Amino acid sequence: MPCTTLLVGKNASYDGSTLIARNDDSQSTRFTPKKLAVIHPEQQNRVYETVLSHLKIQLPDNPMRYTAMPNALKGEGI
Repeated sequence: MPCTTLLVGKNASYDGSTLIARNDDSQSTRFTPKKLAVIHPEQQNRVYETVLSHLKIQLPDNPMRYTAMPNALKGEGI
């Protein structure tokens, strides 16, 4: 099964929320543990730097809290 991204706009959700979801496959057929991370506004940098190209982007001064599910194993992914 391929990776899948699901995007729901505010006019398509029940409560007006914008939703983004994505699944992640394993070619080795082994499970890679995940974790749930809640990122609060005070934890966020004002500048984002991309991992591969090192492009820097200025971020807004009023960020919102968000959740992410990065790989639980250090060194996995980029």
